[in-house]
Amino acid sequence: MKVEDFQLSIVIPTYNEKENIEPLINEIREEVTSAVEYDIVIVDDDSPDGTWLKALNKINCSDVVVRRINLKGLSTAIIDGILFSNKEYVAVMDADLQHPPRYIDEMIKSTINENADVVIASRYKKGGGVEGWSALRLIVSRGATLIAKLLLPSTRRISDPMSGFFMVKRSIVAKNLSKMNPMGFKVLLEILERGSPSIVTEVPYIFRGRLYGKSKLRMKTIIAYILHVLNLCGWRPIKFGIVGAIGTLVNLCVIAFFNYYLPALASGLFVLGSGIAIEASTLSNFIMHEIWTFKDRRVGHPYKRLVLFHTTILPSLLTQLITANIIFYGTSTNPILSQLLGIIIGFPVNYVLSELGIWKKGGGYPATKK
Repeated sequence: MKVEDFQLSIVIPTYNEKENIEPLINEIREEVTSAVEYDIVIVDDDSPDGTWLKALNKINCSDVVVRRINLKGLSTAIIDGILFSNKEYVAVMDADLQHPPRYIDEMIKSTINENADVVIASRYKKGGGVEGWSALRLIVSRGATLIAKLLLPSTRRISDPMSGFFMVKRSIVAKNLSKMNPMGFKVLLEILERGSPSIVTEVPYIFRGRLYGKSKLRMKTIIAYILHVLNLCGWRPIKFGIVGAIGTLVNLCVIAFFNYYLPALASGLFVLGSGIAIEASTLSNFIMHEIWTFKDRRVGHPYKRLVLFHTTILPSLLTQLITANIIFYGTSTNPILSQLLGIIIGFPVNYVLSELGIWKKGGGYPATKK
């Protein structure tokens, strides 16, 4: 595709951005020069401050203002804006002037050069950054990114999957609309995980400080984000925890059986009894993960996955075994309690290794060009 053939809509969701919308439109018209043909689609959630009216008085004849009555939500506003567009590509950006329009030209070039389905403006790619963030805000952002990368396979090769500034091929959203359930503030996660783009690229950008208005980041926003990620991953950590609890019960029941009926395996030979209990719970966990937790990620023969399961989570199994035995032999703690403490300490290691090392192919990875 040539630059002169590139067709673009710039979708801007708004809510109480009256002070920002006019300077943003002016900046877009000054800075976006690569696209010969583009329009602006503003989707406003009936802002009390009249943002939609301010935008209506500023747009050109080719631009559109959509005023949504009795509808709220950033992600749904973005999806509506994408669907309302009639251009092949859509750039999504915030209205608060924190996403500089000059980077749209770089995103267009990356789209054309790499034939990309999605181009992400990244704060964390080399050359990118943020202005005016406190240490707490940066920690929250990095923590949210870590959560996404741990739970959503499609984000693991992307430096900034939390970005709200990106460009996407409209058909990616339109064709996968039935799979999408946008909620919260991070619609890009929805597109990456459920839209299954083939090629994703990133361009660095500097995230600017807000000039007018207040940030919409609140505790309920953080909670909504966590719920969104859990929903996207099929509530896998919760399922994993339930399976782990059942495995723990199996593990402790074996130790309790030894304690009452084969006391040597719960005292002098505790290291052997502990190992047998761990293996019993490992087999129980594997079966339940296969039929429930990771059923959408099963690739290859189950026996191979069983061997891989044992070898991959070996550090977790050793953590459980060593911890339980240190506590038992070192403090003379009850064998059942010793085993339980070993399980608790080994659990986080178990989850990470299972998620990243065994059932990792179901969500797929987009081809990512840096």
